[in-house]
Amino acid sequence: MDNNNEVSAASKWIGTGIVSIGIFIVFLDISIVNIVLPKMIASLDTDIYGIQWVVISYLISGAIGMNTVAWMGAAIGHRNTFIAGLLLFTISSALCGQAPNIEMMVLFRFLQGFGEGIVAPIGMTILFRLFRPEERGMAMGIFASACCLAPAIGPTVGGILTEHFNWRWVFYVNIPVGLMGIGLSLFFLRETKTEEEKPWPFDFLGFAFIIVFFMSLITFLSKGQEKGWLQSDYIVMLMAVCVVSFILMIVVELKIENPLVDLRIFRFNTCSLSFIACLIYCWNFYGTIFVMPLYLQQIKLYPTLTAGFTLLPGALIEGCSMVLAGILADRYGCKKPLLFGLIGSAIGSYLLFSFDFYTPQARIIGYYCIYCFLTGFVPPVVSITILLDLSEAQTNQGSIALNVSRLAGGAIGTALIATVLGRKTDTYFEALGTHINPGNVGAMNALGKLNLFLQSKGMPAVLAKKRALMLLNYHTMAKGTSYAFQSAFLWMGIWALIAAAVAIFIKEKR
Repeated sequence: MDNNNEVSAASKWIGTGIVSIGIFIVFLDISIVNIVLPKMIASLDTDIYGIQWVVISYLISGAIGMNTVAWMGAAIGHRNTFIAGLLLFTISSALCGQAPNIEMMVLFRFLQGFGEGIVAPIGMTILFRLFRPEERGMAMGIFASACCLAPAIGPTVGGILTEHFNWRWVFYVNIPVGLMGIGLSLFFLRETKTEEEKPWPFDFLGFAFIIVFFMSLITFLSKGQEKGWLQSDYIVMLMAVCVVSFILMIVVELKIENPLVDLRIFRFNTCSLSFIACLIYCWNFYGTIFVMPLYLQQIKLYPTLTAGFTLLPGALIEGCSMVLAGILADRYGCKKPLLFGLIGSAIGSYLLFSFDFYTPQARIIGYYCIYCFLTGFVPPVVSITILLDLSEAQTNQGSIALNVSRLAGGAIGTALIATVLGRKTDTYFEALGTHINPGNVGAMNALGKLNLFLQSKGMPAVLAKKRALMLLNYHTMAKGTSYAFQSAFLWMGIWALIAAAVAIFIKEKR
């Protein structure tokens, strides 16, 4: 395709519909899976340390996959790259639905995430090329709508599927949609690659170092608490591998003629600081969408469907705040809306910090809506900010850097918050458990009342005493877990403030 003007109106909108199908299902999978994580913990016989990898593997493989998109598009064409990514995503979705244990689930989620890492950026490129320059704002609006709508309805769709079928259907639902997208692409999607886009040798060495760096980084962050951090030779080795691979990646990518990641774009103040701010902000955002379904189902004991509907209003409000943020950025520049969103994310996290064992559903919905409205200012504004200093030829690398920061930040945030939850749950349970002893009058009174209540229901005295102690221990564990969730929200607020501190030094541009 040499000229955007050659694209007929029919081809343009057919292509838009086809690409939107692919974009919708890969972004749907970010949030639809989170709502069923508590169900997966029991079914796959794992714990918080294991289940985090269902999320992490998807995000980190997506970040890795994005680095191959520019080369694939030039080598096999944009249309074929889109089909290949969608095919990988669909096949791995079917495999995820069949996963018998946590190890196989993590492997199949890694493959699924790699497909998402291909579909999202190449879909954006296809839309950009299908429309004339004066229509590209509308094209990006369509892209953003698919990106926002899918995560917004994900928890509710996941709750409905789990309520009427089981949690494996959050993966099976991708199969018919993915096959439809592949079939339509084969027959109707127009190729948007230009004759000037020639393939170049693939950067295998840089790609290898990128994989080693990301995997070692995420593994030592997620396994550190479990293994004892620096007391473990395994963790020390991973940290060394992470540092060495990072240094080698920088050396290779700066010397090679056609690198997968053009690190030269980070010499600009706006681009580099925006990348860092976005990375740290995603610790907060992805940590929150990982924690909220666990809180609602493990602490509040909501059914999956109720948890999904509880999160829906906030997700819809977040989509609206993204539109408002774009309008304000056009009028007042990017820095003020970005700082407002980052500081607002911290404030919203501190509101969520008040959630405990007894918080009513109305307050949960209200506070979560406030958090989503405030945090919704960040993604569209940081997307503009990170590209401000770049030339048109560098925008592709800038877009890749933005999406890598989003997914890598999400993976790091999920790993960190899972570590906080696991460590604080153990700490608070041990601290509270020490108070259940004969010298604690309050604990003994509660134990006695439980004992009498169970006996009044016809339970034998010996069994009632054992059951009362079991119930008191369960209540203590629930209390400790509730405090652990509060610690998680507190840390996420701190991360948002750190991101805001970085953003202060971004130069104001329009």
